[in-house]
Amino acid sequence: MAVEWTITIEGKNDFGDICRKEVRIDKSWERLFDGDLGLSIEDGKKIMEALQNVVVNHEAETYSLFRRVCSDCHRFPAVKDYTTRRIRTVFGTVRVRNPRWMLCSDCYPGMVSAFAPLKEICPDRATTELMELTARLGSTLPYRQAANLLTRFLPIEPSETHATVRKRTIRVGERIDNQIAEEEWQATREMEERHQLEMPLPGDRHREFAISIDTAHVRSSEPDSTRNFELVVARCGRGGRGDAGGRYFATASTEQKAILDRTLHALRREGYRGYGDVIVLSDGAEILKRLPRAMPKPTTHIIDWFHIAMRIQPMQQIADFMVRSQSGLSETLSSIDREIKAVKWRLWHGRVDRAIHDLEGLLERLKPSLQEGVFSFARLHSLGSQLLTYIRSNRGAIVNYGHRHRAGLRVATSLAESAVNSLVGKRMVKKQQMRWTVHGAHMLVQVRTAEINGELRDRLRTPFRQPGPNVPSLFNPVPPLLHAA
Repeated sequence: MAVEWTITIEGKNDFGDICRKEVRIDKSWERLFDGDLGLSIEDGKKIMEALQNVVVNHEAETYSLFRRVCSDCHRFPAVKDYTTRRIRTVFGTVRVRNPRWMLCSDCYPGMVSAFAPLKEICPDRATTELMELTARLGSTLPYRQAANLLTRFLPIEPSETHATVRKRTIRVGERIDNQIAEEEWQATREMEERHQLEMPLPGDRHREFAISIDTAHVRSSEPDSTRNFELVVARCGRGGRGDAGGRYFATASTEQKAILDRTLHALRREGYRGYGDVIVLSDGAEILKRLPRAMPKPTTHIIDWFHIAMRIQPMQQIADFMVRSQSGLSETLSSIDREIKAVKWRLWHGRVDRAIHDLEGLLERLKPSLQEGVFSFARLHSLGSQLLTYIRSNRGAIVNYGHRHRAGLRVATSLAESAVNSLVGKRMVKKQQMRWTVHGAHMLVQVRTAEINGELRDRLRTPFRQPGPNVPSLFNPVPPLLHAA
């Protein structure tokens, strides 16, 4: 026994024209014994594909008819030919009639040219929603998994492979990157105006602009390059410790100007106009030290406290172990343990010179013990030397962390660490045995950044503009002053 379901789709436009489409689905009662109840995914694909076919063809036909009318004399120009255009949507590929209209011979005498109106509303041969969905999945999952996910739940052709997902993701990333480049140019112009005023409110932690920046290493697929290359990942925002972190941004270029432009673009979205306290938090990497020097003043560079504490922590652990295990040297080792804690306390309170002096004295005391060949003393001396070098090279960026912590301000790059994990780690590094080109990685992180910032859909959606006459640019010159602007 079987039941036939008929679904009728009916649409009516402003002119009173009615379009109908019927979809038939056969269901057998025997399938109920197999647990097949209701409509399946395949049935849903069939229904949505039929509905999409009707709607797209009707809209394409209506728009083509609208564009055929000459904007000057309101007549119908001649037809050059009709072709078929394939438009890919989230509910399948639709084949539509693609006319090409000639330019009006009365309004443009002597000009023999034609234009395709459907190219204006769908230049990529794919809808914006499909481009967005593909880029969203491609920036989150491996390309093969994203392609399988699309074809499993949507009526998309099997030709939509991982190569298609990769190309669309890169194309969307290029579009976003070009938009950001234009916005960066605008942000640089507005930065010169400097029309922002910040009131010196004491204790207002929201007055400070904080930039947490870090780098991520990605495996390179280019044979002529090094094994890895770096991506600069940051998060810019206002507020203190525990507040929202603000906007993400990432770039594969480690040049000073590229990092500066991305930073100013992100700060501009947070309300920065050239004034206000700017804090750059980093781990002290050389490529990240270029940013504070190029930023508008006043800008303060602060070394992340977490990286300082992680260099002191193993020294404390070794000293505590030696105090418990070697009772004969308990007094000497206890003194060393107290000196290490004192160095950490002084660094926490910004007393860099005193911390360097104490650390140098501690290393001098450990030198005689190195001749005894005890591994713990050698390891402690090595870690102390590395800490001393790190403090000396970043002494200008070590501040009073205790004062900032009590004021509720940021002292660590935890926001940057989470940004690296969200933008790069989960997709390109952790458990992902893949290699990347610099261009591909840069475009992918642009899509992923726009997705996390919640602006991917807005960047792909362009406002509709009334199309003008399709006159070649040679016969439609731009005024000189407008071209210069």
